Formats: sequence, structure tokens, C-alpha cells
Amino acid sequence: MIFARILLLCIATVFALSACSTSEPRIQAPVGNSPDDGSQMENRFRVNYAGYLPLQDKVAVYLSDDPTPVGWQLRDTTGRVVLEGTASDHRADDYASGDSFFLIDFSAYTGQGGGYFLTVDEDASYSFRISNDPYSTLKYEVFDYFRDHRRVGDHFARAVHGWTDHEVTLNFIADAGDQGYYPVNAAEAKWSLINLLEVYPDINTYYQGHQGPNTSVYDELVFFASPMYELFFPGETLAVAKLHTNSNDDWAPCPGASGDGLSCISKPETKATFSVARSIAAMARLHDRYGTPEQTRRSYRFAAQALDNAETTDFVCLGPEDFGGEGGYYPNNDNWSLWREPRTHREPCADGPEADPADNNVNDDHYAALVELYLAAQQLGYSDDAERLQAQITAHSHHNRVQQFWWGAVSTEATLSLLALRPEGLDLTQAEENLFAYSDQVLSYQQLGYPGITFDVQSDFWNSGDHDDVDNNFRWGSNRMQLNDARILMRAADISHARGDYQAAARYTNGVLRVLDQIFGTNAVAIAMLTAADYPHIDHAITRTHDNLVSDSKSGKMILGPNNWTNSNDPYMPDFGAEPGMKMFALEGTGWASREISIDANAALVPVMYFATEVAPRYLEAAH
Repeated sequence: MIFARILLLCIATVFALSACSTSEPRIQAPVGNSPDDGSQMENRFRVNYAGYLPLQDKVAVYLSDDPTPVGWQLRDTTGRVVLEGTASDHRADDYASGDSFFLIDFSAYTGQGGGYFLTVDEDASYSFRISNDPYSTLKYEVFDYFRDHRRVGDHFARAVHGWTDHEVTLNFIADAGDQGYYPVNAAEAKWSLINLLEVYPDINTYYQGHQGPNTSVYDELVFFASPMYELFFPGETLAVAKLHTNSNDDWAPCPGASGDGLSCISKPETKATFSVARSIAAMARLHDRYGTPEQTRRSYRFAAQALDNAETTDFVCLGPEDFGGEGGYYPNNDNWSLWREPRTHREPCADGPEADPADNNVNDDHYAALVELYLAAQQLGYSDDAERLQAQITAHSHHNRVQQFWWGAVSTEATLSLLALRPEGLDLTQAEENLFAYSDQVLSYQQLGYPGITFDVQSDFWNSGDHDDVDNNFRWGSNRMQLNDARILMRAADISHARGDYQAAARYTNGVLRVLDQIFGTNAVAIAMLTAADYPHIDHAITRTHDNLVSDSKSGKMILGPNNWTNSNDPYMPDFGAEPGMKMFALEGTGWASREISIDANAALVPVMYFATEVAPRYLEAAH
């Protein structure tokens, strides 16, 4: 009788469950948002914990040393099998992670809902959504990051080595966990949002109502830009390179502030001046569209003067002894001057025997400033300026360059600005060819190991004679670097879609989405690389960041990610070479070398999440 009742129950539920047995319990996904402590790596699956778009290429990782093909199932929230197959694409001893694994491709399933999970035998992944909006309101929270990290009314009255007695009060967005203000990094972060607004104008009001009725992208950028107008001190032609809320004599002394937490003002430099010029020039374009004629004129004139100052003043490159305050500095040749060994440095000004003075990471800032001011002159009708600037641009060695970009190599940002606004009279054929060539290279790297990796993990590009026997391709801010690659793929997708090449647009779109898959859990430490306390459907999200301003209970703060370049005296980081690049990550503690937050990293995440939700479904549907 008992057996008969069980049999009847099986028949009654045959449409809800894939199988029913008296000896095998129903398979379920692991339950609960487990702690951010490394235990998440015990699960053999690596998935995007938030979820996947129905039409995207959906690829998960299943760890296995045995290359024998395995059967897998995709199950819905009831445990019913909705798709199954055999995984035979095995990667042994992946260089970036040290893992051996199968890639499980479940793209064929296009249904929507929550609670989906994968199984192989008795192993089950954590659950995820399949939806055109898998990130829910987290896509707004990542923009909230900037308002959350505002500092208002900070007074800076002490200068490194007492070089000036000028005082300044600033409103700014804290750069990173150390709460300094760096014009170079601020310009980098601002560009991400400016480019987003110029490519997708509807974004301007996208976030309104989530932080307040008047919070537009333009409003945020106006606040973001405000401190840049205060960086030229009386009698100086170059912009101050850094202002910090906390002095630290380990770097350089600010008189009267030793160890007491007071502010520090660095000396001026050329790189920061170019950064101000390019950033304020772009703001002139936005003021023309969203602001007033007075704001437009002021910004254009200010940017033009900053560019002229940087071009005509003797070149100044600062080392750490002239930056002052807690945190880091921005030399003009990172690949040469910044050593892995914390607190040790080489000459930062590109004149060492292995440095290349002709391509010294200030030429790119110059090129970007030329481009952004040129685009402003074109838009505002300053034809004489536009003609002069165009001649400089086309003669520049960085013209049309497309490569991996970040605050130390910004030429690609200028190229992306050109491809977004497409100024009349400038041939961008070579820029487009370079864009597609680089994008195709990124897609090829994504085929080699973990599916989100966008670069050559065995490259010797960063080798500079400093512990180069140890891998160093996952730079400080590796998440940012790959999101920036996703920005390049986004532009390739946009151009392809506009041309009617929908298959190419979908291919590049899938590359973008794979980067987000990696950020949200398809990575070697099986963690979602941002805080998401308000989103219980996102398992294994970060709960500890290096952020001294905003609580980790606030969702939407992305960390910089794996870092096999330097541990920077971080006691929670593995030793040099102890783990492959993707696992050079602090599993415990606040680990600033991998768990720090920064404005440029979050600024890279914002447009990629917008694209994934608001643009990608349309591009994928067109190719379907």
C-alpha cells in the first residue's frame, strides 16, 4: 500500500519533476547566501550567480580533473530537467587558474524564470535566473556608488614639502578605499560616464527616482567635474596631481600633518594637467546639450587653457616623494617605475634603460586631451580650433589606437570618443579596423580558459625586470581592465548592429556578457565581485571590501579583483607566485590589494551593466 501511494504521487507529479524514485531524493540547488570566506570554492560549478539573458551564449564551468565527458542537466526551481547534454570541452591545468574543468553550454534553453541550476551526477550548482533583467535594481545601485562616496567640504591646507601655502576646499568623489582625490583617476572615471551618456543619451534619466528626482547622469558629472576647476594654484600653470584627506609620512611629509590624519596636497604635474584638459573639454560638450551657454563657454576655455599649459610648460613628472598623503601615485610610465615590491620604486619618468621615452604614458594623455577638445570645438562651431586640433590628432603617434586601456593608457578612450561622435571630415576607417581587430582578439582569448578572460594570460607585456619570474598579468584592478575590454566590445557591437550585421553584433554582445558572467561568479574563486546584501538571489557576493567611507552593507560596490602584480604589504594576500593569477585574491580579511574599491572600476561597471540590460537583448533578438 505504501509503495502504491508513492507510485501514484510520482504519476501525479510527472509534469513537475523529471524523475521520481523511491530510492533517490529530489535534486535541489544549494540553499542560502553563504559567507564570503572561501568556502564557495568547494562547489564544483562556476556560474553567474545573478543569471543569464535568455538568448545569450550561456556557459558555466564544472571543475573536473577527469577529461572523460560528463552528462549534465539544467533544472528549474522544482528540480525538473528542462535541458540536458554532454560536456566534452575539457580544459586541463588552465594557466590562469590552475583549474581543470569542463565548459557546459546550455544556450539552447531560452525559457525565463528564477531558481534554475545545473547538475552533474549528485553535484548541483547554486541557482540563477534566466531573464532579460537578471540584475534587477542592482544595475541602479552601481551608479549610486558615486553619490555614496561623495565628500563635501574637505579643506586642504598642507602641501608636501611645504611647496605652497595655498588652501582649497573641495567637493569630490573619494577615489578608493583611501579617500584621496586623484585628477588622473577622476578623469578616467568621468570618461566612462561621459562616453556612456554620449553613446546612449537615454541613460541621462535612467537612474532618476532611484536616488532622488533630480539625479541624472549629467547632474552627477557636474559634481564629478567641480574639483578640477580648483587644481591650478596661484602662479602655477600645471594641475595639482593629488589631494589627500590623510597624510602619511611613509610617502612624503606634509608639514604639521605627520600621523595625525590631516590633509596633504601634492605638487603639480603634466599628466594631471592633460587629464583635466580632456575631462573638462568633454564637459563642455555636455553643458552644450544639458546645461547653459555660460557653463559651456567656461568649460571650453578652461580646457583649452589647460591643454595649452601642459603643452607649453616644461614637462614635470612626479615620483612618490612629491605626491604625499596616503595611497598611491600615477607615474608617467607605470610599466617601468612601479615595482611589485611595496614602497620601492624606480625612476618614474621614463628615462631608465628599459623605458621608452617616446611612448611614456603621457603621450596618451596628450592625445586624449587633443581629441576631447577637438570634439568640443566641432560641436560648438569653433572651426579654427577644430582645424588646428585635427591636424595635431592625425599627426599623433597614438591616432586610431585601440588596445587595453586604463588610467595609465588612455588613447583608446579617445578613439572610442571619436567613434561615438564621428566628427565630420575625419576619416575613421583605420580606427574601426583597429577596433574590430582588437575585439576579435578579445573573443579569441575568451575561448581559451575561463570564458570571461579578455587578455593573454601568458603575455610578457608587463615584464620590466622586477620579479618577472613570477606571473604579473592580473594587474591591480583586473576586474576594471576586463570591463574596459567589454567597453570596446560594446562599441564593436553597436557599429555592427547599425550596419545590419546582426550576427557580428550578437557575437560581440556575447563577449560583453561573458565579462559580466566572470564578475558575477564564473571565476576561479567562485565569488560575485561586488556587494549585494540586498539581493539574496545573488549567492556568494562580496561582504568585505577595503572601503573606509561606505559600509559593506551597501550594495553595488565592486572590488578591484585578482592581483598577481603586487600584494602591497597586504597580510591577507597570497605570496608572490603562490597561486595562479585568478587565485591571487584575499579570501579573508579586507585585503586591499584585491578587495579595494575605486571610482574608475565602478565607472567601468556602470555602462556594461546598462548595456547588458537595455541594449544586449535587442542585439541578440535581431540575430536570433
